[in-house]
Amino acid sequence: MLVWERQKVQEMPRCQRVIFVLFALSLPAAILPEGIELHSRKTVTALKPEPAAVWSEYGLQEAESAEYSGLKGSFFVSVWRLPDATNAQAALQLLRAARPAGSLQQRGNYVLEFSGFKPEEETINQLILHMPRYDSSSLPALTGFLPAPNRHGNSERYIVGPASLEAFLPGMSPSLVAFHFGTEGQLARYRDKDGDVTLVLFNYPNPQIAKERLAAFQEHKQYVARRSGPLLAVVTQSPTPDAAERMLSQVRWEVNVTLNQQLPDPKGDNIGVLFLNVSKFSGLMIVFAVFAGGAFAGFRMLGRKFSGQKPGEDATVIALHIDE
Repeated sequence: MLVWERQKVQEMPRCQRVIFVLFALSLPAAILPEGIELHSRKTVTALKPEPAAVWSEYGLQEAESAEYSGLKGSFFVSVWRLPDATNAQAALQLLRAARPAGSLQQRGNYVLEFSGFKPEEETINQLILHMPRYDSSSLPALTGFLPAPNRHGNSERYIVGPASLEAFLPGMSPSLVAFHFGTEGQLARYRDKDGDVTLVLFNYPNPQIAKERLAAFQEHKQYVARRSGPLLAVVTQSPTPDAAERMLSQVRWEVNVTLNQQLPDPKGDNIGVLFLNVSKFSGLMIVFAVFAGGAFAGFRMLGRKFSGQKPGEDATVIALHIDE
């Protein structure tokens, strides 16, 4: 990033100032701020994670690492910006396999890594506020359907297209998965008493499509598949058929639906109650009419008493005189 004194820029001719501003705006801006907790940013390095095809499929927008230095020494912060929270979760699962536990954190569509520095939650929140194009969309629900017991740590991999499918499940055909339905997959590896089992869940738009894909997977003898709602659970690697069956039996699609339906009021359907309410309303209107008429007559009588007007003298006031 170029640093110019304001006076030098102001001394430029107008055409040169316009060119300088356009050039400065075209330079890539750093994602990370210039300072974190009294530590100033020293260097910024662009990151090019591998495999490039998978990261391109995840929609990686920008990634960089910055060194900060200050009173407490030096530390590094790396950041990866993705289009949304789903792709950020996919990136997090891919990155944490080769990194110390707890060094990576996901915030919205960002994945952050801290090396030599353990920030507090407030520090991370302030850091996110300075980052451009932050997206707070919800996380995908697919990962929550993975069975938790006996899962190998950091074995999860998220699949969003042919590139990630080839990287994590080589040999499986993209047309078999049918990504044109918007299919996403969640892979994990498990420990079984007979050996390790590889399980992948594919999420389809509706149970009918999942049923069709189940028939297609069953034609391939190397896979053992089971459908649960719109989810298709596929064991791609298993030491024994029994281990595959035990794994599939743990996958269940459950959805909680709450309907806020207003029940009919039994009193409102009773014709007797309706008649009683109409009678009460009519009675109130009659009382109001009598009271209003009496009040009007009383005001007229008081007006005549104080003004000295005789009865009948105000009759001509309201005459239309049509005959004239």
